[in-house]
Amino acid sequence: MRKPQQVLIFAAMKLKISSFWAKGLLSTLLLTILIATSSHKNEEGMFPLNYLNEEALNQAGLKLTAKQIFSPGEVALTSALVKVGGCTGSFISDEGLVITNHHCVYGGVAGLSTNEKDYLENGFVARDKSEELPINMPCRITQSYEDVSAKVLNGIDENTAPSIRAQKISQNIKAIIEEEKAKTPDLSVEISEMFVGRSYMLFRYLLMTDVRLAYAPPVTIGQFGGDTDNWEWPRHNGDFSMVRVYVGKDGKPAKYSKDNVPYKPAKHLKINAKGTKENDFVFIMGYPGRTFRHESGEYLKFQEDIQLPKIQKWYSAYIRKMRNLSAGDNALFLAFAGEIQSLENVEKNYRGKIQGLRRAGLVNAKLADDAAMHQIALSETNENKKKVIPQIQQLWTQKRKLAEKRYIYNFLQNQSNPFYAAAVLSKASAVYNKANKEERAQIVTNVEKSFRQAYAIHSKQLEEMVFSELLPQLAGEGIDFTKICGKVSLEAWMQKTLFKDKLFDTAFVYSSLKNNPQKLFQLKSSAVTLFKFLESDMVSIETQWATVDENLRAIMPLYLEMKESFKKGQFIPDANSTLRLTYGYIKRYRPNDAEVHLPFTTLKGVFEKANSMPDYRLPRQVQDNLRPADIPSTLKDPETGEVIVSFLYNLDTTGGNSGSPVLDAEGNLIGVNFDRSFTATINDFAWNESYSRSIGCDIRYVLFVMKYVGKADNLLSEMGINL
Repeated sequence: MRKPQQVLIFAAMKLKISSFWAKGLLSTLLLTILIATSSHKNEEGMFPLNYLNEEALNQAGLKLTAKQIFSPGEVALTSALVKVGGCTGSFISDEGLVITNHHCVYGGVAGLSTNEKDYLENGFVARDKSEELPINMPCRITQSYEDVSAKVLNGIDENTAPSIRAQKISQNIKAIIEEEKAKTPDLSVEISEMFVGRSYMLFRYLLMTDVRLAYAPPVTIGQFGGDTDNWEWPRHNGDFSMVRVYVGKDGKPAKYSKDNVPYKPAKHLKINAKGTKENDFVFIMGYPGRTFRHESGEYLKFQEDIQLPKIQKWYSAYIRKMRNLSAGDNALFLAFAGEIQSLENVEKNYRGKIQGLRRAGLVNAKLADDAAMHQIALSETNENKKKVIPQIQQLWTQKRKLAEKRYIYNFLQNQSNPFYAAAVLSKASAVYNKANKEERAQIVTNVEKSFRQAYAIHSKQLEEMVFSELLPQLAGEGIDFTKICGKVSLEAWMQKTLFKDKLFDTAFVYSSLKNNPQKLFQLKSSAVTLFKFLESDMVSIETQWATVDENLRAIMPLYLEMKESFKKGQFIPDANSTLRLTYGYIKRYRPNDAEVHLPFTTLKGVFEKANSMPDYRLPRQVQDNLRPADIPSTLKDPETGEVIVSFLYNLDTTGGNSGSPVLDAEGNLIGVNFDRSFTATINDFAWNESYSRSIGCDIRYVLFVMKYVGKADNLLSEMGINL
């Protein structure tokens, strides 16, 4: 099954970033004091390393210098940071051991599990490195970066046509990357857009693909609370796991091999087992995904009115169907597990965003800012600025007209295996008969690879539900299905024809690919007929959408220039999966009237919740392990004598910060970030002191679970912990 992120190929999920670096300062300034801000935490901030204000950080409580955090070509705190798949991790030993979140490795652990060896249910502990299991979670370490804005924007000005602008930027980026790869062949190179159409940074990464699972707690600990507690506080789950990075004997990145050796990082984090207390200074470094804080009011209005509710509603129905189908079927549950968790995460996040946008009145505030900016522009001499806000309004009106059908088509392509397979088969069949023997073999290989991806999760009832839900919606949008259904109704055609299609039969598909590919390519498939019938409209919608996007992106540099001037203050780029730092304090909050949420939860709360609801399932054996007779004082809170499980802080985080190390003032590990409160799902659009709280698993609970549940003394010893 295609990952849920692939569904989100919408404007909201594209790279949207703001403007400052294009002024050419980044190439000469590194970790300098760029802005004079106060030390109190009353403003948002996912700071690129170039934006760190050392003086303000020290006043806030940091006891490190800027060079200790990051210094090109030297060992610093960033040397211990690693991007793990779509999450963040950190090295915690000199043998390549990385700590991240359990939910980040969840899909991989489910994939390694069988009915006989259910690592998801029972947890996994490698007593020796030879027992560690390969898991598909490539790791990247930031080595250096460079401002390449001038090169990317070479030959472009504000009068360049949108389509030419996009093409030229793409060509320039490709040329820069090819040149850089020739100079640094051992590194992975990416160019990240820091401000739309204005600023671009080249990042160099060390990429390692031999990654192996070393430790995962039982799912009843790692995901204790499940969807019930997702995006909620208080929390009581041990959302952590560990993987190990391997390299070739020469110390360079290498594909998986039994001869590979553990990677030796230049730096690994020290663990502060004493924990923390309320109001302590803390900071996080990691790779936050995407934020959209510099977007227009029209963008936010589109989110609130159309995109968020549309996707949330569809995911909710799809998740419910998967849960109903897999109830009592453990094999199907394991097949669905990663997809369900990932979709649930997005679905609840979107519900939180909808609530947050309405609660904070962000849409009206953004629209008011845009109106004020437009009035200022009308008084200026730049004629192009006067057109910016009206053009943005017009373009988003066009997107609204396209949105309904586009979302339906995206859902079809991403949640319907037979429809996706029909698209692949339609394209392959067109060239197969004209190909020679060698070319045909390659076509079959490519098709099989695509089908393996498509049918990773397969349930005929689930497939039927997707078509039954979405095709009538397309009919409601003006698609005339009588052209393929004839005189029978759409529902009757699906039942009598579509659902009997051979592309629903995985055994037939793979047998044909292996024994008689031509039989498959000549198949009279109703799913292929359906795809071909819808294809031209799908292409038309997508083409129109892309054109609107090009025009919006062409306007954004001037819009951001207007906004930067209007705000008259700190203007940092949106998050874009590049390394960032955010800081703040361990802090309680009041999410609703008459509600006060304290910043720590304890093991006592685990037992209070245990087995009170399905998501709080906690087997007797796990409970027994969580009740050791003699707990070392190191693992107890000195004030209450309780084992702290999770803690709360007002840092500015978003997706991608999952697994980020929570660090104390001296840069020691005190926890692992894993979630935000429900009211903080709005962080993608705005940080709010009253509602933005992030959640971490306390390092003391990590050690406690490893010791008494996992019996992982070998890993504890490697981490320098003796209990």
